[in-house]
Amino acid sequence: MPQSDSAFVYTIIGFILVAGWSSWLTGWIRSIALKRGVMDVPNERSSHKQPVPRGGGLAIVVTSMVGVGVLAVFRPGASQWLLNILISGGLIVAIGLLDDLFQLKKRIRITIHILAAVVIVLYVGRNLEIIFPRALEVTGPVAITFVMLYVIWNINSYNFMDGIDGLAGGQAVFMGVTAGSIATFNGNPTLGMVYYLMAASSLGFLRWNWQPAKIFMGDMGSTFIGVTLAVLGIWGKVTSTVPLTAFLILMAVFYTDTTYTVIRKVFERDNPTKTHRDFAFHHAIRKGYSHAKVTGGIMLINFSWLLPLAVLAVLLRSNWSIVPLALAYLPLLYSAVYLKAGQRLNDGQDPEYLAKKMGRKHSGR
Repeated sequence: MPQSDSAFVYTIIGFILVAGWSSWLTGWIRSIALKRGVMDVPNERSSHKQPVPRGGGLAIVVTSMVGVGVLAVFRPGASQWLLNILISGGLIVAIGLLDDLFQLKKRIRITIHILAAVVIVLYVGRNLEIIFPRALEVTGPVAITFVMLYVIWNINSYNFMDGIDGLAGGQAVFMGVTAGSIATFNGNPTLGMVYYLMAASSLGFLRWNWQPAKIFMGDMGSTFIGVTLAVLGIWGKVTSTVPLTAFLILMAVFYTDTTYTVIRKVFERDNPTKTHRDFAFHHAIRKGYSHAKVTGGIMLINFSWLLPLAVLAVLLRSNWSIVPLALAYLPLLYSAVYLKAGQRLNDGQDPEYLAKKMGRKHSGR
């Protein structure tokens, strides 16, 4: 058997084993959560109606961290990036676990997010300026600020999108398989392995999280995937093995929905940091679509529309890659506007909305 064929077979076997381990671990965590009453109890801002165990993201975290640790031992040439994931991811996991258990204040969470961003920036070091196009001439403190904002936004953006069954896990599988394949094809098998590792561990969790979800990921899992993707995105850009345009295209649904929603809320003077159900995918649920249909629809967009555009961006490898990038985002931006993302709608389940509406009536506005 040729070496390339054997490597492919070993990758498939490893993927299946990791997914199986993650699935078993998720089931075990679910049984513990049920015994100890670690449940996500629905309220007026929830998208589910029955209490569901939470903390399933721990399976993704443990599986991924062990895998990255093993790679750090056997792939010393990439140890800088792998240790970056372990340290920044460890910080995010710690604060996510505490938040899942004790509902920490926002300022404590954001402080840890900033610290994780600082760790990533320190590890990237002199490679920091490679992230930006030369024409922009972004250097020094400006480059550091932009990268830190990117990391913090990636963490929170992924956490925001963990709002319906299967969505966050499904996106992690999509990103892991597609970006991992691009990295491997372009000569960075270690980066590809980390992507595949994330995909496999998320697939095992997804077996329990697809509608109707038997366990939720929790902040610990979603923020860990967010910070991991932030590191992988920078890694791919610095090594020129996963172009930044391709990465942004593959993440287009998540980035468009969260960014547009937050901007819309800011303009409407509605606090975007409050928990709400006003993202585009929430409004799609309000239109009567099930969680499975909304998540499935997003995965269909990912594979049939965004993936070909990402491949095109990789092939172009020039300023022309901005064309598939624009083609990826413009229809999604239109969809966010159409679905009224960021707008607080009266669905009979939002007492704050009703109180605000009644206040306006009484004040004559």
